[in-house]
Amino acid sequence: MQAVGNTFIKLSSITLLALSVNLVGCQTFKNLTGGKDVDAVVTAEKSEQAYYNDAIAQIDKGRYTQAIEDLTSLRTFYPTGQYAEQALLDMMYAQYASGKYETAAASAEQFIRLYPSNPQVSYAYYVRGVANMQGSSEGLKLFKLNQAERDTAYYRIAFANFQELLNKYPNSPYAPDAAQRMTFIYNQFAESEMSAANWYIEREAYVAAVNRAKWVFQYYPLSESVPDAIAVLAYSHEKLGLNDLAKEYKTLLQINYPNMLSADGRVKINTKRERSLVNKLTFGQLSRFNKDTSVATDNYSGATKTQVIRNATQLRLPSDNAAANTAAPSSTSPLRLTDDNRRVRLGAVETDSTDMTEGN
Repeated sequence: MQAVGNTFIKLSSITLLALSVNLVGCQTFKNLTGGKDVDAVVTAEKSEQAYYNDAIAQIDKGRYTQAIEDLTSLRTFYPTGQYAEQALLDMMYAQYASGKYETAAASAEQFIRLYPSNPQVSYAYYVRGVANMQGSSEGLKLFKLNQAERDTAYYRIAFANFQELLNKYPNSPYAPDAAQRMTFIYNQFAESEMSAANWYIEREAYVAAVNRAKWVFQYYPLSESVPDAIAVLAYSHEKLGLNDLAKEYKTLLQINYPNMLSADGRVKINTKRERSLVNKLTFGQLSRFNKDTSVATDNYSGATKTQVIRNATQLRLPSDNAAANTAAPSSTSPLRLTDDNRRVRLGAVETDSTDMTEGN
């Protein structure tokens, strides 16, 4: 009986000790056990609301690193608190604002995964795309690269992010801005092909220039580079002695883009000109989420927001496999004019007996 009693007393002591650890989390194991060199139990230094208020105050002052620390602590100590979800929204903004784009994209991805039914989840989709769109933008500053010459991997990811946002939340306040960003990325891919085409023209590699221009004509028919692509096709075919095809492309220029022909009918090609679509951007700047506002600067011109979204949903990037193929796509569709306002039928590529498969 004595053994049983002692056992009961020992068990009771252990149970009380365990309870005391939970109840006095801020005390150290050293205080509880009398031992030495035992790490303290980490606990919250402030209330949930205090962490959040301090973080927002830091964001307002542009002190994003401290804000991220406070928001991280909030989510660590109060993972199911009333500010937990909002804290992650603010954290992804602070990470983006401090230039931590990959981290911001990861936080947005985490929010989408953890809180798919949150009313503000479209903001996370939006931030994810904007952060991925920035990608390795530091490289542009260090090496003074044109946007069209940068690594396209981040752009592809961002384009897919925005596409998912438009598909799932077409009525989101961030949808118009996402649509404009999609259009910008689409134009940048086309611009990249035209940069290569102009490089080949400078070196009198006209077959390769034709292939690049065909690529734009086929895969980026809604891009701003289409007039340049037609001009390159007209110019290069003329240089190759294919005068009938050159004349056909010149006719398209005369009807659709007469400013790209000189008074005597010569094609205007300027391989040295600076192309900067960045100056034409009208999408808004990423702002901290606020339920009463959407994007910081809704500066849209021309088409309505509904039209911008509708147009963006029609855009498609060629697959990675297609992009990796340096040969121009072929088509059995003859080049011709349409009856609709005599506009060029974009996406059609002529068939001829010339083999356009030289080095590209």
